[in-house]
Amino acid sequence: MKNKLIGALCAVLALPSAAMAARSLQADLFGNAYLPVLQVSSDQAQVVYYRLSVPGEKFGAANIYIDEEFHTGLLPGGYTVFCLAPGSHGLNAVMEDAPAYAGKRDQPKLELEAGKTQFLRVGENGEHEPLAISREQAEQELANNLRQAHVLSRASAVQSCKHVQQSQERSYSLSSDVLFGFGKAGYEDIREDGRREIGNLVRRLQKENVRIDSVEVVGHTDRIGRDAANEALGLRRAQTVRQLLIDNGFASASITARSAGGRMPVTQDCRGDRKALIACYASDRRVVIHLNGMSDQ
Repeated sequence: MKNKLIGALCAVLALPSAAMAARSLQADLFGNAYLPVLQVSSDQAQVVYYRLSVPGEKFGAANIYIDEEFHTGLLPGGYTVFCLAPGSHGLNAVMEDAPAYAGKRDQPKLELEAGKTQFLRVGENGEHEPLAISREQAEQELANNLRQAHVLSRASAVQSCKHVQQSQERSYSLSSDVLFGFGKAGYEDIREDGRREIGNLVRRLQKENVRIDSVEVVGHTDRIGRDAANEALGLRRAQTVRQLLIDNGFASASITARSAGGRMPVTQDCRGDRKALIACYASDRRVVIHLNGMSDQ
């Protein structure tokens, strides 16, 4: 009996260590959260390849091949960014092709344009060909993705990206479901993940060393509820994110906040009961940060 009690106690004491090991493994697999990529130089083409779902789910990797060479294994919720010479390249993602790795020898060709960024999504239903996604849709889906970081690319065609910094406008869309709980909008309601997203954005801009003339924060809601209530909710969320930007060093005079309510949805054909509609409308609930007049300092 005594030995059983000691064994049970040891098992309980080992649980924190197991949890710490899992977190350590997660840190080894993934890097930074996704932030919108910069424009690439005119002698390169840029690719953002990603998988849907939540980081850490227990699914196999999708092996990404570039011109018949292994680049990385994308796990659910992961993404990779790389640059290639413009022109025709073999690009695909193959699930469960070990140990023969035959997928890299049967690649579709993709034409990559100079100075452009192509967003590609891994098909989760056995498709080998990449799914070309618009930038707007891709960056909505990439809102919670993390950079795949557990292997080094062995694809010789991959180049270090040369980004162009220009005077421009740029927008960053943040999921309201990451920032707030459903129906919440106050400063005290911001989730830890939401604070982290804002901090990552500010650090990215600081690293790029750009000057920003003005910032507009726009709160978007779904279509559930009355229009007036959604208008007010969108504004409160925009004002809260505005304050968080100020807390992270933005000049208050340069930031405005407004609401778009539910007038600019990105979803279509949502049906069902309230629970189903809340899930379907998730992409509509967002806060968009418009940065105007960006240029090198």
